[in-house]
Amino acid sequence: MLKPALMSLTIIMTMMPAMNAFSATTQELFSEPKEVKDTKNELRHFTPVQLITAIDGKNILSKEMKGKLIRTNYELPPSYTPAHLLNNYKKQLNALNAEIIFECEQATCGNERKLSSFISPLTNISSSSPSLITAHITLPKKQVYVSIYATGWQNATNVELDIIEIIDEPLDLVTTNQDYLSQAVSEITVKDNSDKDTKSSVDHPMLSRVPGAYIQEYITHGFNQTLVLAGDNFKTLELEGKVTDIVYILPRTYSEFEIDANYHNALTKLGFTEVYTCLGKACGDEDTLETKIELHSAIGREENQFYRLYKLERAEGDVYAMVYVIGFSGRLSAEIRIIEETTLNNNRVGIDLQGLTDEIAKSGHVALDGLLFKYDSDELLPEAYPIVEVVAQYLQTHPKQLFYVVGHSDDQGSQAYNQTLSEKRATAIKTRLIKQFSIAAQQVEAKGVGEYSPIANNLDEAGQKLNRRVELVIRSDSK
Repeated sequence: MLKPALMSLTIIMTMMPAMNAFSATTQELFSEPKEVKDTKNELRHFTPVQLITAIDGKNILSKEMKGKLIRTNYELPPSYTPAHLLNNYKKQLNALNAEIIFECEQATCGNERKLSSFISPLTNISSSSPSLITAHITLPKKQVYVSIYATGWQNATNVELDIIEIIDEPLDLVTTNQDYLSQAVSEITVKDNSDKDTKSSVDHPMLSRVPGAYIQEYITHGFNQTLVLAGDNFKTLELEGKVTDIVYILPRTYSEFEIDANYHNALTKLGFTEVYTCLGKACGDEDTLETKIELHSAIGREENQFYRLYKLERAEGDVYAMVYVIGFSGRLSAEIRIIEETTLNNNRVGIDLQGLTDEIAKSGHVALDGLLFKYDSDELLPEAYPIVEVVAQYLQTHPKQLFYVVGHSDDQGSQAYNQTLSEKRATAIKTRLIKQFSIAAQQVEAKGVGEYSPIANNLDEAGQKLNRRVELVIRSDSK
């Protein structure tokens, strides 16, 4: 004899309280069973569903139904057997004159695990003692298919209730804006970020910056050697001349491809031709590439690399342009390296021992023309070494005379920064005199006076260059 009914048929939704979107929908057809311990729900607005129509030995036969799918899984106490629960549902289906398409119980359901895998219930802790009913219900305004699958184990009984309301696929979820199609393509606007430029940096006169970019690193030398990538497997080419290296940080709204294409277009218009190109992973590991040619912007993904080397042949000397673009989701950069081929100017060091001796005797100090340092650094350039040797020769012939080595700067940058840099440059000369030429430490004292003693106008670059100097000054005391 059956226990009292576990559920009742409910046709009008308003007769049941709507707890949420899932339960409210399922309650249009069935009420919730008694003594439910837990409920899980899932809704698919439209989806294909394989509805079991037969089980023939090891084979599960099914028919595809398309519509709105409402899935509910109830957990009940183990005192309710799967078969008993299915009998309650079957009673309600018969009251609706439902067509029973297929039903099975335990052994007639075939392999338990295979059946559970096919149905894939919201809770699949157990696949034991299965019972299954699939049915078709014709309601006044819609066709509904139902799959009810119940299993049990020692701690609980679970019922998977799947209801498929047959509907045409809703294709009104997205609409179009016809006005947009008649508009011209608009570019993404970017703000001017030039206020973020690193100190004393400028664009190369040959190439303007991409809108919204700012200079993160800027290095320039009147004459230097540099390596560029010129072939596969990290084949490099050494170039000499005036070198300008600029690293731009760009708005991430640009793509690597767009930046590469813009530089390609600009340089091609100037008459440059490509010498070597590699793209993405063909350029190799970005860390290795960074080391090989001393890149300053190799931060990004290997597949996002764009490297091109260009050359412009001209009577005044060839010009090379290296463009390296790389990025990832949070950063986009472009490194532009311009090499204007020229020969070393050997006339920069214009002082000899006699000239230095005469000037000291005449005025008590001499500006050491040719003491050239790397940009924004206290590191001497190789072409300045001979002048240090001349100073050493003079000091060695006047061992009892004391001197100041005084560093000067232009007025670009802060006063504190200029003071520190001038002191470092004077100290670099003193250190070289002591270590390389064995000059007594007490014979020379390094001082920096920063921007406070100019000999030329700081309003133009030519004057600023003259003010960036080191002087040898004779002392009359021994303080």
